[in-house]
Amino acid sequence: MDWNWEEILQINTLDFDKSFSLAKYVSQQHLINEEEANKIIIKVLDIWENVDPSTRELWMDLIESSGFYPYLLNLVESSNQLDTTSEIRTSYHSSNNLDNITFHKEQKVLAGLIEDEQNLIVSAPTSFGKSLLIQEIIALDKYDNILIVQPTLALINETRISLKKFSGKYNIIVNTSQILGLKNIFILTAERVLEFEGLPNINYCILDEFYKLSSLRDDERSDVLNIAMRKILKSNPIFYFIGPNIDQIPEGFRERYNAKFYKTNYSLVNTEMVQVDVEYQTTGVRKRAKEKEDKLFELLSNNRDEQSIVYVSSPQRAYTLANKYYAYLSDEGLLKDTQYLPICEWIEENLSREWGFNDLIKNYIGVHTGIIPKHLVHSMIEYFNEGKLEVLFCTSTIIEGVNTSAKNVFIFDNKKGPNSLDFFDFSNIKGRAGRMLKHYTGRVYIFDSIPKREDFDLDIPFHDQKIINDEILINLDREEVHAQHIDKYYELNDYDDDFLKVIKKNAVSVVGQKEIIRELKVQLSTNPSLVIWGNFPNKYQLQFVIQLAWEHLLKPTETTRPMTLNKLPVTIWKHNTKEIYTLIMEEKNYLEGRHLKWDEQRILDTAIENVFREKRHWISYKVPKWLSVVDSLQKIVCQKEGFNIAGDYSFFASYLENEGVAERFSLLIDMGVPSSVISKIIHIIPENLMNQELIEFVKNIKEDNASSLLEYEINKLKQL
Repeated sequence: MDWNWEEILQINTLDFDKSFSLAKYVSQQHLINEEEANKIIIKVLDIWENVDPSTRELWMDLIESSGFYPYLLNLVESSNQLDTTSEIRTSYHSSNNLDNITFHKEQKVLAGLIEDEQNLIVSAPTSFGKSLLIQEIIALDKYDNILIVQPTLALINETRISLKKFSGKYNIIVNTSQILGLKNIFILTAERVLEFEGLPNINYCILDEFYKLSSLRDDERSDVLNIAMRKILKSNPIFYFIGPNIDQIPEGFRERYNAKFYKTNYSLVNTEMVQVDVEYQTTGVRKRAKEKEDKLFELLSNNRDEQSIVYVSSPQRAYTLANKYYAYLSDEGLLKDTQYLPICEWIEENLSREWGFNDLIKNYIGVHTGIIPKHLVHSMIEYFNEGKLEVLFCTSTIIEGVNTSAKNVFIFDNKKGPNSLDFFDFSNIKGRAGRMLKHYTGRVYIFDSIPKREDFDLDIPFHDQKIINDEILINLDREEVHAQHIDKYYELNDYDDDFLKVIKKNAVSVVGQKEIIRELKVQLSTNPSLVIWGNFPNKYQLQFVIQLAWEHLLKPTETTRPMTLNKLPVTIWKHNTKEIYTLIMEEKNYLEGRHLKWDEQRILDTAIENVFREKRHWISYKVPKWLSVVDSLQKIVCQKEGFNIAGDYSFFASYLENEGVAERFSLLIDMGVPSSVISKIIHIIPENLMNQELIEFVKNIKEDNASSLLEYEINKLKQL
């Protein structure tokens, strides 16, 4: 019998003849096209209960020959169907260091290379299981200092929780204030790698989402990542770089670092692509948008027994579409009995009982975007992975190292922010469909055309220097600089050595920092009080430092809207002096005066969204970074200009970054503890406690001593 892929996709049952025929076809395909053969095996696993029992042993041989050992063990777990040879092979694919873990064929290959201390750059699908090998590296117990570099602070805590099992042997460090142990796992962003005073010699370096080194991905953090990785690699650690969909790495990188580039499409999950055709009955942009939305909602509601992720272009759009889906379910009489999760109580107490986000959660709908507070984002993933949310409306944040996937992925928009979705990001989003040992086949519903396939040949600016910004170039040693950049390199370094040390470490605009130095000198000669201040600045001091940063540290490609230079100091001051509930109410009152036609729900939801965006991007991230840069520069300027004192902006920067809690509690914030918890328990924490002692004390607080804590807050403490 002849077979073709379209025909195989339609199979729901295999009688003896068909099963035997297809197995024979797969055996032949293994020699011709192993990837297609593997896909057919996964399809058969998907319908395993409908496969003729007398042919299952034949299929189990094929499953084993494909190296799908996790699936093989899953099938025979309750019976003793493995023969002696298969038992030996399965035992061989078991991890030597992790309990009850069996690798698939290619994981085992990489585990062997890891044990042989081979530097690895791995490009593999999302469902491959690259992160499991991080645990294998740690479980080897060979390395005193392991560094894991994550792209965002939000992902640090997720990684920490997944590695808690190693806390008996390793001190897990996520914050630059922590005290080192004899053996340490550092989980840091690139910025924190550079900020970490006394970072020891790293024996093993793991870089997650290594494609973010590229200058071509329009990521404002790529310069900092390049500087940080170049610094770490100078001490010659063993390394493991992981990411998806990379076709090539720069010429000479493998040779320079004795690294192996391991690219594979091997996957234990199939992806079924479904092109959604909306048969439009109307004309006009708005009417057609409504028809497109209704088609999405129909598909979601028809697949409610399977979890789904819906990708859209922006945070506001994710939340708006989630609310429209909720309204659709309500109008169609499809709402289930509501659930009341611990997070619901926290939202009601700290934000608003009327926030629409809460109604979504109660009705099994989640939203995952970059403007939501970090602990809420983590909770969305946690609830989704636990099956407490049916659908997650998300932006591109879902593709950045987040440990989740779903049976269905709906790519509803063909944009990423204002830009068109390219093939690389499309592939990463698509990779969230299906999960090993849970969904053999993931479905991807596409509402627009698939972006044109383009190979992604990674550039690494600090190495290949094809496109290299001043901030990376100035951090290189003279012998590393390629000939075409020598003149620029000397020009950048033609400056005072004391200033250069600070400029390099700050890893932001070189030209901008030099301009700030010039303006600081002028200000010190005319009005030094604008520069020399500590703790909290006054109105004029804050305006001065923010203007310096805004005019000289923003990248040309950065989007600032709706924030403006004049608005930012006022916004900072409000967040500095008022509780989040008050900020929300003030923003609500402001919007009521501006948008007379908006209903109460839209006004409240928009107010909360605006406050969150300000806090997450500006108050907790951008402004503290700027303050630290200007602070480091003004200290040297004051010294060189003959002043006996200098300003100290570190307290204010820490205060903003850590949601107004004292700096010693910043570690708890990084570990996912909401600031609301700290404000409730601060009175029972001894003043001298810091670092690990602080964590241990907080973990062991008895509920009787903190009766005001909500269940959600108690759960966050249990995750420490």
